[in-house]
Amino acid sequence: MRHRNIASFQRLLLLVCVLLLAACGPEPDTYPAVPFDHQHTLFDEVLGTYVKDGLVNYKALKNDQDNLDSYLKSLAAVTPTQYEKWTRRQKLAFWINAYNAYTIKVILDHYPVTRSWLADLWRRYPADSIRQIPGVWKWLRWPVAGKTYTLDHMEHVIMRQKIVEPRIHFVLVCASKGCPLLESRAFDTAHLEQRLDQAANNYIYRDHKVEIDGENGAVRLPQIFNWFWEDFSPFEEFAGFFAEHPAEIAGPLNWIYHYANAEDREFLRSGSYQVSYLDYDWGLNELE
Repeated sequence: MRHRNIASFQRLLLLVCVLLLAACGPEPDTYPAVPFDHQHTLFDEVLGTYVKDGLVNYKALKNDQDNLDSYLKSLAAVTPTQYEKWTRRQKLAFWINAYNAYTIKVILDHYPVTRSWLADLWRRYPADSIRQIPGVWKWLRWPVAGKTYTLDHMEHVIMRQKIVEPRIHFVLVCASKGCPLLESRAFDTAHLEQRLDQAANNYIYRDHKVEIDGENGAVRLPQIFNWFWEDFSPFEEFAGFFAEHPAEIAGPLNWIYHYANAEDREFLRSGSYQVSYLDYDWGLNELE
């Protein structure tokens, strides 16, 4: 009997020790984590291989997703503790790439995209549009940095409200022709500021998303400046140039002026034009 009591006591003592060690041990998030690649090399390889002139070869990428899937796993593996130690630029590059990568992934998951009565009951959008995917921005959730997020949360809460960066509107690509052209390179921390400014200039001139038409006295803006005009606070040095316009037009004009060439700046300052908004092309940004 005495031996059985000793054995029982030893087992109880062992259990107590295990519980104490578990209680005193580090939280799961504090275990050594794999360093994150801030060059975003895997996503860079995907974009370099399957994106040309802003269009994506979804058909070919559908059959070769290893690098993309590995990259997405690396986004998910980042711990909250890791993330909080990053700089603003590291965080911003991370979320820009995450948004674009998961947008590509959702297209691949539904490729070929076909018309959905649930998502597009009134048949307002092209049959291959991302808008044919039910809940694509508000329902579908993706693992990033230890949590799951919708695409809307990534854009509207994290990048627009927490990080606060208007230039994301020149680089976030919602798999549509009306979006900025998808770059063939991932965004990295070292070149982020330069890339964002270049993207703003590209949006006006290379991508022709803004139409500055001096001959016909017109400035035609993309819907991004209509939907998100509040993000485009005027640059102080140009604030007075467009004071005659309402705020929802003055801010976007101010930003366009900041990146415009000398000839277009002169025209914009003249005020001799009508401002309107272009239709948004929701067709899939697919490389034929």
